[in-house]
Amino acid sequence: MKFYLFGHGSIGSRHLKNLTELGHQETTSQAEADGFLICNPTAYHLETALKITRYNKPIFIEKPISHNLNGLDKLTGKILVGYCLRFDQSLKFFKQKIAGKKIIKVTIVCRSWLPDWHPDKDYRQSYSAKKDLGGGVLLDLSHEIDYALWFFGPVKKVTAKLQMAPELQIETESIADLNLDFVSGVNAKIYLSFASHKNERYCEVVTDSGTLRWDYQPNNDMYLAEIKHFIDVCQGKAKPLVTVSDGINVLKVIEAAKNQ
Repeated sequence: MKFYLFGHGSIGSRHLKNLTELGHQETTSQAEADGFLICNPTAYHLETALKITRYNKPIFIEKPISHNLNGLDKLTGKILVGYCLRFDQSLKFFKQKIAGKKIIKVTIVCRSWLPDWHPDKDYRQSYSAKKDLGGGVLLDLSHEIDYALWFFGPVKKVTAKLQMAPELQIETESIADLNLDFVSGVNAKIYLSFASHKNERYCEVVTDSGTLRWDYQPNNDMYLAEIKHFIDVCQGKAKPLVTVSDGINVLKVIEAAKNQ
């Protein structure tokens, strides 16, 4: 199959490498594409998607689906949103282990030092650092919000504290502490940071029968599983597991956090 790619940064390059290893190829002709991958800066996701809907081909949009909620109701067709942790085998197993338990406390953490993401590049020029490109810790680390919604369902109340980090020369918020109350009765605290010299990424769930913890381990398998799923969508074998509605629900939490 042939795929047209928008954006050849780190994540776009990873997807292209995985597609190639699976026997597929990149095309420079939009008309010849069997599917599209949108991996450019977040602020351009919607604009790009709307330009290619006329081809009526499946579209993969890297997370987050956009930088705000404006115009997302215009998206139509088969669209997969790139929340890759949904395809992480260890996180899927963790979700199964906590299912049906009485949950007392949930703590979700994702902290890192932004300049270390791409040491060979100036982090101040990255999209993560630029407000007009859709940067900021809430959008960039929204995987954690997505899997919280995947685990616990819709949110009824969001409270948040957002902070800039003076040690980082960026335009966007660097630290976000979220408190989410879910319709299901679960409460989750989510801690996101670009400004931590200690790399941490985990979910800890306290239940009436004990404490369970998931720690993220970097792997390419989840990206491969994600892209294989997108290929299945392109071949008509599957429906997108992460939908436009899922992406919108994440943005609603982010918008609620920003509007406080």
